[in-house]
Amino acid sequence: MDIRPIHTAPIPVYFRLQEILTKNIENGRWKPGEAIPSERILSTEHGVSIGTVKKAIMNLVHKGYLYRIQGKGTFVGGTTLRRESLRYYRMMRDFDDVEDSLRIHFNGISLVESSDSAATHLNVAHHEPLFKLRRIFYSAERPVIWSMSFLPKYLFKDLDAQPPALFECGTLYETLEKQYGLPCVSNHELFGVQSADAELSEHLMVPTGTPLLSIEMVSYTYKNTPYEYRISYCVTDERRVFRAIE
Repeated sequence: MDIRPIHTAPIPVYFRLQEILTKNIENGRWKPGEAIPSERILSTEHGVSIGTVKKAIMNLVHKGYLYRIQGKGTFVGGTTLRRESLRYYRMMRDFDDVEDSLRIHFNGISLVESSDSAATHLNVAHHEPLFKLRRIFYSAERPVIWSMSFLPKYLFKDLDAQPPALFECGTLYETLEKQYGLPCVSNHELFGVQSADAELSEHLMVPTGTPLLSIEMVSYTYKNTPYEYRISYCVTDERRVFRAIE
């Protein structure tokens, strides 16, 4: 670990410290949920002021790498620590409605060649092997969401060997963090509308031509690495998708 004084660096001292802290997180020195050293220890270790440490830490809090609990310290952020914000399919009739409880059905996983679109979004070579994971979300006994996730094999080598129950008991991101140590740091989404074709009609049990909410999403882990490209189709005639941005 590099603990040499850093105040002679040709870039702002707080930014250099921020880079060092980021590397410690990305390299696994501090795991999600673990406390990092106190501000005083970091100040002494790196030969910088407390103010510099505070600024570096707050920048990483804003980026989602760290979070703070008053009176307890600063901790490494991760999927499992932000599970409420990672529930992307929150179905409600109105703002003050009770959130619907969805049941996940794992519909299979297979190894496929990367399409042009998936390769572009995941920043991998064309025809790079990807896992295609399929799930259906049920409201009571009614299917309301059909979801397909594409994940690079080089990051998740034995994903197809995992028991199906893992993909039905919680969010996909909790599973990936627990099994592979890769938390979800951020997401980008595109919303649109698509008419149900024959395949979607079969999966979601709606007539062909039914308008569906479509959601494309790219999820990123450490080092701004895209690690999932997802396409979902949602039936919204009774409940709509609720998203809270805080």
